[in-house]
This record gives sequence, C-alpha cells and structure tokens, in this order.
Amino acid sequence: MTQTSDMKTRLAALSRPLTLTVTSGKGGVGKSVISLSLAVKHAFDGIRTLLIDADLGLGNQHILTGQTPVFTIEDVLAATCRLEESILSISENFSLLPAGSGFSNADWRFAHSVEDSRTMLEWLKANFDLIIVDSGAGISSKVTTVARLSDIVLLVTTPDIAAVADSYAVAKYLLTTDPSARIGVTVNRADTDQEGKRTSENLRLMMEKFLKHKIPAMSHICEYRGLRPIVLNHSILTAGFGDSQWSDSIETTARMLTTCIPPDLSLWAKAHWGARDPLSALNLKSENDDIINIAPEPTVKSVQVEGSLLTSRKDSL
Repeated sequence: MTQTSDMKTRLAALSRPLTLTVTSGKGGVGKSVISLSLAVKHAFDGIRTLLIDADLGLGNQHILTGQTPVFTIEDVLAATCRLEESILSISENFSLLPAGSGFSNADWRFAHSVEDSRTMLEWLKANFDLIIVDSGAGISSKVTTVARLSDIVLLVTTPDIAAVADSYAVAKYLLTTDPSARIGVTVNRADTDQEGKRTSENLRLMMEKFLKHKIPAMSHICEYRGLRPIVLNHSILTAGFGDSQWSDSIETTARMLTTCIPPDLSLWAKAHWGARDPLSALNLKSENDDIINIAPEPTVKSVQVEGSLLTSRKDSL
C-alpha cells in the first residue's frame, strides 16, 4: 500500500477530520511554509484539506497563498461571520481559514452558542478529511490550547541550539499537560543529512531520557535554496513542487506523520469532537493556561563563582 492510499484509508476510518497542529518553540524556523507545503501535498493526493492559520493577530498564510481575505478566524471567534464565509478555496481539495494581522487582543474566546458550535463542527466533518493548524511559536495559550486538542503535534525546529532547547521546552509543556500527546519532530534547514539526523537524534534522546516520551516519528529537511521563488510565485498551489529536493522532503515528512496515526482509530472516534468540544474546552483551557505548573514561590539558588564569590538569584523552576 502506498503512502497516499494508506493515509486515505486511515482517514476514511475516522468519523471526523484528522487534526494536525504544526508548532515550534522559536519563531523563524519555517513552520508556516512546512504547514502550507503539507497542506498542498495532501490536497494534490486527493485529500480534502483545510489549513487553519492559528497565529492569531500575526497571520501570514494569506500572504503565502496570495489572498486578500475579507473575513478571518478572528471574525469567526467573535461570531461576526459564519465559519464557511471565512474559508477560502485556494485550489482543488485545498482550503484556507486565514488569520488577521496586527490584532494584539485576539485569543481563543468563542462568542458562539453551543448549537452554533455543533453546527460548525458538523460542517467541518462533512467537508474535510484533514485539518492542518499552523500555530504560533512558544507556549502561550494561543499556541498550546490548539496543540492540546489536536490528534498529532508536529514540532518544527532547526539545528540551532536555541531552537532545539525551545522545542524541548514545548514538548515538556505539552507532555506535562497531556502525557498521551503524540508529538512528531521535523528538523528544518539542516545543512546536510548528517546534521539533520544528528539534531533529531539528540532531541529524541533528550525526550526519552528526561521526559520518558518516545517520539513516534522524526524527519529532517535540508536547506533548499529554490524554495523561496516557488512559494512567492504561488506555483506550488497549481503545480505542486515538481521534481525538487523540497518535494522529496515534504513527502518524507508526510509519510512520517502517517505513522503517528494509531492503528486503532476507534479510540479517536469521539475525542474532542462532542457537542461541547473543542470550542467550550478551548474557552476553559485558555482561561487557565498561564497558571498551569507555575510554582507558587520561586526557588532561591546559590551560584558559586571562581570559588569564593557567592551570589543569589531567583528562578521559577
């Protein structure tokens, strides 16, 4: 069975769309382009795909796809438009729910009634097989709220040590709040295959040793110099990536994500998709997200400097 047919078979067994959130610990690692690339790849494979730009207030997927939206996800949250009114048809099997830009107060607060929420969920079930969420970076409630309600989380990093450290921090936060989270890892912008493999292996070892979590699948993507004109010219929306290094890398990443889907999909049949989820759950979790796992009092540490000088500092650990 090919990767494409395997994905279609697995999605057909679900009673609702599979949800994948693409996130990162640090901005600028290529998360949005990878989200878009995965959406285009699955759409070309005949899978009805919705890409949601969930970087509230700082959306850019409409720029990458050459769109000028009238309504955005912020309008849906505020109940100033219907969900279907805000979704743009980009190409065959590929739709986009864009986000606005320049809104500092945007958050996961829903003004919809339970009945309206149920209607939106039923509409999504009927129209899409796969929902890919391009979230923001970090561990704010705008990011982690959506990630915790997704079937799979794809954590994107680069070989940069700060990006790796931040990715580990995101994984730690998600696993602390949900030990059953399924987290895949993609190392982007590696200079060589060896660097990509080494970085992903180091992150895997850290997560297994300190978080007691085994990553179900990993991939890496080498720096592809021809990607910028492909995206800016929007050629991927009509013709895909063609025969390119980027195309092969996205194919590998998509295949990796397929292995993250449990063989027994019946376990997911009702997860997060009841009459009151995920919308009411988003309201509840976003309100309390920032106080989760924060110690009531900071710990005072003594730091030894050159054998004699003692200083004190406060860390919230």
